[in-house]
Amino acid sequence: MRKGNTYLWLIAVGAVVLGLGIGASFLLRSYAPEEYALESLTSSETVVFSQKRDLLVFSPAIKTSVGLIFYPGGLVDYRAYAPLLKELAENGIESFLVKMPLDLAVISPNRAMDIIKDNPEIKTWIMAGHSLGGSMAARFASKNSGTIGGLILLASYPARGDSLVNSKIRVLSIYGTEDSVLNSDAFNDTKVLLPPDTLLLELEGGNHAQFGWYGPQKGDGIATMSREKQQELTLNAILSLIQNLQE
Repeated sequence: MRKGNTYLWLIAVGAVVLGLGIGASFLLRSYAPEEYALESLTSSETVVFSQKRDLLVFSPAIKTSVGLIFYPGGLVDYRAYAPLLKELAENGIESFLVKMPLDLAVISPNRAMDIIKDNPEIKTWIMAGHSLGGSMAARFASKNSGTIGGLILLASYPARGDSLVNSKIRVLSIYGTEDSVLNSDAFNDTKVLLPPDTLLLELEGGNHAQFGWYGPQKGDGIATMSREKQQELTLNAILSLIQNLQE
């Protein structure tokens, strides 16, 4: 790629990130996973862990027909979400954690398609993501509504061109009251793009960064809820949505 074109590409991607109101600047480095997250990258009695290049897979020991694909937040190392994905696998959900180019899901929003094609045994697919990753998960879901059954948005919202209002996708949107990274105006304005039966869960005392395990995030509010509690409530809400999908 020629130098001039490289600059134009970076500017274009940066504009999309800033336009969503939930991204971070290219001037920042990616947030590294905490030790607890790295310790989750192992198998257990109930979960088989595997790594396939740009993908971490947490598989229940007992085979399942439900799969969840997770897109990480902008400029967050994808391994920071390993504890949540491993917990989902322990509850019977085949869970896929995607590494994005430059840690920006906006560069590769269709990454889920390869995963779906490679796992034909999975019949129910759920897209999920945090912040910018959630927006790109919503983009994929809106373009593939016949394939995706559920969508989980963590401190996130769809872009204006990615309406889900007429889809049959079950959507769960979770956010914290102390989140100062999320663009609250855009979050509220884009609720009209979500299906009428969307479940909105407000976590009193939760913030932006505690949906992952990567420490404090610049510009975020101070949580009055522990990270463990925010993760627990998030996990329970996701499992409840999945159970409803299966009924």
